[in-house]
This record gives sequence, structure tokens and C-alpha cells, in this order.
Amino acid sequence: MTTARHRFRWPAAVLPMLPVAAAAGLAVWSLGFGLPYLLRSDEDVMVGRSVRMVVEHSLDPLFYNYPPLGFYVFAAAEAALRLLPGQHLGPATRIDPSAEYLAARAVSALALVAATALVYRAGRSAYGTTGGVLAATCLALAPLAVRQAHFATTDSLAMALVALTFWAGQRAGGRGGFLLAGVVCGLAAATKYTSAAAAVYLVVLVLAGPDRWGRLVAAAGGAAIAFAAVFVPATHPLDYLRGLAFLGGRAGQEYAGLPLGLVYHPTVSLPFGLGFGGYAMALAGMVVAVVRRARTDLALLAFVGGYFLASGLTHEVFFRYALPMLPALCLLAGGVVRAVPGQAGMQAAAGALALLLLAPAAYASVTSDRLLGAEDTRQQAAGWLQANAPPGSQIRIGSYWWQPFYDASELGDGGLHAIYATGNPIVDSFQMGRYTDRFSVARVGSPCYALAASGPPWQSPPPGTASPPVATFKPYTGAAPAGAVYDPIDSFYLPIWGFASLDRPGPALVIEACG
Repeated sequence: MTTARHRFRWPAAVLPMLPVAAAAGLAVWSLGFGLPYLLRSDEDVMVGRSVRMVVEHSLDPLFYNYPPLGFYVFAAAEAALRLLPGQHLGPATRIDPSAEYLAARAVSALALVAATALVYRAGRSAYGTTGGVLAATCLALAPLAVRQAHFATTDSLAMALVALTFWAGQRAGGRGGFLLAGVVCGLAAATKYTSAAAAVYLVVLVLAGPDRWGRLVAAAGGAAIAFAAVFVPATHPLDYLRGLAFLGGRAGQEYAGLPLGLVYHPTVSLPFGLGFGGYAMALAGMVVAVVRRARTDLALLAFVGGYFLASGLTHEVFFRYALPMLPALCLLAGGVVRAVPGQAGMQAAAGALALLLLAPAAYASVTSDRLLGAEDTRQQAAGWLQANAPPGSQIRIGSYWWQPFYDASELGDGGLHAIYATGNPIVDSFQMGRYTDRFSVARVGSPCYALAASGPPWQSPPPGTASPPVATFKPYTGAAPAGAVYDPIDSFYLPIWGFASLDRPGPALVIEACG
């Protein structure tokens, strides 16, 4: 009897671990892509400042367009490098920055794993074990979540804190519980401002239960205290206000003719970011939630609506801006199981259908990881230059986004955009590409080679040249990729969906002899 009972319980115990394991595997696969070259924008901002904070023993991130908590967490990861033998921290002009980038990327990878586990716990609490497993699997396989888990940016950390807010809210049984949930919500907002929409989730939970005012004051107080506590060590309150004004100004700008996020995210970012199957289940889950109107249903729907308003009133529609919404949508997808009759056969059929619906997302995430780990065309161009261009050669590069190299003159001559440059030698040493003292980048040298590339962020076609190129590097075989879906304003040369004919990341790039 005991043996039979253990056999019965074993699958139930292991099943919730599968989506967490899938998230871990997909997040770690190709995590060191491109290194020691930096080929992903925004990582230079986060890593360079975090390294400086550790080296100079400072809590000032020297960047005020983002809240500071992400910088603190990345700085903690960089500080952990000091526990390893060797010298790992310092300017990217003097130290191989691979370990510094990898430490920060590991934070994003762990954030996806943690968010997946938290979504399972919150989903199990609200919709049962099957609902929790389905919700966690939806998040673990989501192409946008998997892609962002490889990048040292604040977005995955914000997503994890939003998921933690959901779980803490589910567990809150009194004022103390809502105080703790409010603290987590405040930390989420101190990582990414739009994540403050998680407060709407807590408000609805409070209003649907007893002791409304006491719990509301506890949640609001916890959020306010945590949010303020994060900003105090960073100082510069006026600079953060100017940073918010800068973000507000950008929100009103046009970007490549793109519609507002209220239109773009539900029609592009989320279908491709979750995968069509996961998104379909999330939409179905929203219908079920409207019909059932349980306490958690209403709270999740309120969060989705609040986050849409917070992130959707702008044409600046980076895919990653929708990332904190994914835990809520995946939870709603898990709630679909309530519409399935309780018979064992019906439940099994529904589970099989759900897995089929998530298969395209799994394929996209696996393919994205595989391509991400392939040699980038910019690395190929760098290898060709190192093998064929003699020391002292001039390398003309038309754009920051496709440069394989930068040199000391680019650092000294203000090569960075004004909102990124600080004048600090550690911070400003972290740039796209890899530092070189072998070549003269965009300054006098001989012989001369000019680089031109497609995009950003598209990977085709190769640009034309005045004379026959001496080398061409394409990320695809045969015809240019058809049907590839790129994030149009995030300069990263790999689509999130549609990988036909692609062999690697990077632009279509040509090298031409010049001068």
C-alpha cells in the first residue's frame, strides 16, 4: 500500500518542477553569447555602472532614467566576482569584461527561474495544481521571457518582482501579509516604474476581503517605504525627476510610424512574446475570469488593465516593456482549467491540448537560444580584420550598433550618446563591441577598411558598396529571412519569431577597402 501511494504521489511532486527546470535550461543556454564582445545594447549601461559602483564603493548609479534597484542588484552580482580568484572587475579597456557581463546576465536568468516558480505557486493557490503548472509552463516557454533572461537589463528582475507581488498577495491573510506584499510591490516599482501597476492587484485583493482600510494602509505604507528606501542611498532626487521628465518626453514621440502601445502590445508584442498558443489561452483565461469573477481573477484583470495604461500610452513600444505583464497573463492562461469538466479524461485531453498550444513557443525559444549562441556576424568581421588587417589600420564604422571594435579615441571624443556618457573612465569604457589598441577606429590609419551593415535591427539585405567588398558576412543562407518578426526599435539583430534560413545573429555586414 505504501509503495502504491508513493507511486501515485511521485508524478504530482515532480510535475511542478518541470517548468522550473525548463526555464533554467532555456535561460542558461547561450548565456555567454558574444563574449568578450558586447553585442546587445543597454547591457553597456547596466554593467558599466554596476562595476563602477563596486570598484568605487558607491551607491550612485550615475544614471537616472531608470529607478536604482536594478543597479544595486547587478552591483551585488559584480561584487560576488571578488570571491573568485583573479582580477575580474575594472574598465573594459583593461580587463576582459566577460565575467562582468556574465555575472549580470546570471541575475536575469535567475529572475526567469524565480518568476516561473512564483507563478506556479500563485497559480496553484488560485487555480489548483494543474492551473499552476500550466501557468508556469506558459511563462517558462515564452519567447520574450526567455530572450530577455539572457540580457543584463532591469526587465527580467522587474518581472520576477511582479510575480513575487502576486504570490505575496495570494498568501496575505492580514495586515502583516499585505504590508509584506506592499514592500515587494514597492521594490518592483523601484526596478521599473511601470511595475507599480502591481499595486492595483493588491488594491483589488484588499477591497474584496475584510478589514479593507487597515489592509489598504498596510499595503500602501509598505510600498511607499520600500520605494523610498531604495532611492535614498542613490541620492540625486532632482536628477531622478528629470529622468522621469525625459521618459515622459520620449513617450510623446513618434517611433518609425509605430502605433501606441495600447494597440501594438496586444497585437504584436504579446502574441509573439508569449507565443500564439499561450496568448490564446491567456485571452480565453480572461474570458473565464470575467465570468467567474473570483477575487484573484478580478485582481489579475485589474493589473493587466493598469499595466496597459502605464505602458501603452506611448509609441516607444519595445517588446521588453510588456515583460512584467507576462506573469499575470500566464496565470490567467492557467485559470482556463476551470472551464474544463472534472472528469479525468477531459482533464487529460485539456492538458494535452495545452501542451500542443505551447509547442510553437517552445520551438521559438529553443531556436532563439541556439541561434544566439552561434558566432555573430560582427564577431566574424572582427576575426577577419584581426587575421587580415595589419596593426594601425583604420577601421571606419558607420554606426554604434554594428561596431565590432572601439578604441581609446572613441572614449575620449564623446562616442557615447549624451544620456549615457558620464566622464567616468570605468563607466564609459563599457561600449558595444570590444576594446582594441590594434586598430584606429574612425580615425587616421593605414590601410583603411570600411564596415557597413543592414538594419538595425533587421538582418538583411547587405548594403551596397562603391567598390567590390573584400569580405561579406550574412546571418542567413540563401535568400533573406522571410516572415521574421523583429523588435523594430530595439537594436538587437535576431528576431523573436520566424527564424527560417537564419544561421546566426548579427546584421548582414560587408567590409570594403577604403582610402
